[in-house]
Amino acid sequence: MTGAITRDNAQQKVSGYLTSVLDDLDSTWTPWFRELGWGDPAPGRVLVEAGDTYRSGCEDADGAIVVASDTPNAFFCGVDKARDGAGTRVEGSVILPVEAFVGIWTGTFLVEGPLDSIGGFQGEFTAATVVAHEYGHAVVDRILRAGRLSDSRGPRGENSELIADCLAGNWAATVLRRDELSATDIVQAVTLIQKIGDPQPGQGHGTSAQRIAAISRGFFGGSVSGGGQGQPIGCLAEYWPEEFG
Repeated sequence: MTGAITRDNAQQKVSGYLTSVLDDLDSTWTPWFRELGWGDPAPGRVLVEAGDTYRSGCEDADGAIVVASDTPNAFFCGVDKARDGAGTRVEGSVILPVEAFVGIWTGTFLVEGPLDSIGGFQGEFTAATVVAHEYGHAVVDRILRAGRLSDSRGPRGENSELIADCLAGNWAATVLRRDELSATDIVQAVTLIQKIGDPQPGQGHGTSAQRIAAISRGFFGGSVSGGGQGQPIGCLAEYWPEEFG
């Protein structure tokens, strides 16, 4: 895709790559939303560069989320306002810490946190899979807004994360169709999902097996052996049955 990175070009190259992935996600999801009359899916974009911090309007168990450039996680926050790829300020934004993505790309990301111990392999598509997952949360947010539904009517429990994996798989299938995805890229994505799965069910994100099944459903459809490309409606029906089952 964009070639090797070095110590000197890492920040610029990874920032550019993250922007290109977001552009591609916008171009993938926008026609589907427009066909259904659901408006524009594009979220705001917050790339936290080296030395910067970003204070989100969302909170976790410890209070307000403050993201540094090396924070070991990426986020979607439905109340944060930022400019989308077209420069329009919108509510609901993807937050990406650039230095953390440098570590993901180079296989040196070994800090503690939700992405703990994913080092030992490297590659652009590993980073892209994380971005596509967060964009999946944006897709759900935009569907809720289009239907004027409250957050309480969104996917429940672990399905709120598994649907984002599944939607990331939908996008990855479009990359494959354009002959821009290799077998190595696919292995990277599956390895990532396997590494960051919860040890046991019921812990919020899904086990490794559940997460691999979700991204596979998004990529292949109902089953790996079935062939073909997964469609968004399959993800919605499986992981949001209260509204689409």
